Amino acid sequence: MDLNNIKSAHLSFPVAAKVAAGVIDGLHTDVAVLGFSNCVIVLVSQLPSVGSILHAVTASLSNSGHEGDLCRSFDDAESMADQLSGSDDIPVEIKFLLGNPGSVSSASSLYQIIAIHIAQSKSKQNPDDSRPIVLGIGLKLPREYRLPASDDASGNDSICNINAYKGTVDAIEQLVGQCRIW
Repeated sequence: MDLNNIKSAHLSFPVAAKVAAGVIDGLHTDVAVLGFSNCVIVLVSQLPSVGSILHAVTASLSNSGHEGDLCRSFDDAESMADQLSGSDDIPVEIKFLLGNPGSVSSASSLYQIIAIHIAQSKSKQNPDDSRPIVLGIGLKLPREYRLPASDDASGNDSICNINAYKGTVDAIEQLVGQCRIW
């Protein structure tokens, strides 16, 4: 990851907006963060478009009696995110708005982990900001990030080596931090 060449800008737009670009896993990565009154939109892409859109809300925000309506928890992704960060103090609930969460894939798992990290980071940096995160993301994943299917006949209990994600998650979190608007 080469964050020495990060380019960022703060845009005068009808909403607070910041953009940045850097190289993560050898790939050009664009990030944009937009602050609307009801949510924070975070766009992360190494592709010509965004592949999935997720809604992430910290548990303290989701316990308003609508948790069944708004979000459903992905316990495996949250557990992996906790192991990567060493923190489990801010539970996050995730809902895929667009994309295919039904199949266990490396992309959906990684996207959930990134959404959890961004939501936890936002909550720690500004606990008074109650806006949920809407994450639009499209990453080109290296082969070593591939996860076995949940029905993998090999009997392997381990979903994946979560440390393979750590560098990518940390780099994306750092790049998003350059665009912090909360």
